[in-house]
Amino acid sequence: MPIRIRTLVASDAAAYKALRDESLRTAPEAFTSDWASSVGREASEYAGRFGEPSTGHFFLGAFDGADQLLGCIGCEREARLQQRHCAHVVSMMVAPAAQRQGIGQQLVAACIDTARQVPGLTQLLLTVTASNTHVVRLYEQAGFRAWGLLPRAIVVGGVGYDKLHMLRLLT
Repeated sequence: MPIRIRTLVASDAAAYKALRDESLRTAPEAFTSDWASSVGREASEYAGRFGEPSTGHFFLGAFDGADQLLGCIGCEREARLQQRHCAHVVSMMVAPAAQRQGIGQQLVAACIDTARQVPGLTQLLLTVTASNTHVVRLYEQAGFRAWGLLPRAIVVGGVGYDKLHMLRLLT
């Protein structure tokens, strides 16, 4: 299936919210946000997150031929002057029905390529649930390297999940 990746814009907010709600519901251990707190939010509240690639604050979406949002990834640059060389990869998600088709790989690659175009941005940081070995491998294949582990970073249904901190240099 041909996938088109593009920057998310305000008119994508409803599709983004639907994907996010489904992702939070089906894989709660993968996110620091939770479904119950998010499901009641208005789609329009997410539009402000989408930003502009040239600033280092952007969201990319993967769309199929019918223009359905199948996955997304965000990049949020640090605001503080002494940390402006860093950005955080956030909100990586692929619709359950579209997983294991290479969409996540394409999104990560597009995020790295887009981030490389941002003047002064030299590294990407992220956290991933350590037990999600498939996604850890995806990030490792894209050049991310682990630098730390936060035990029980999130607790879902009484079960603690560790978060692996990862870094990828852009230079």
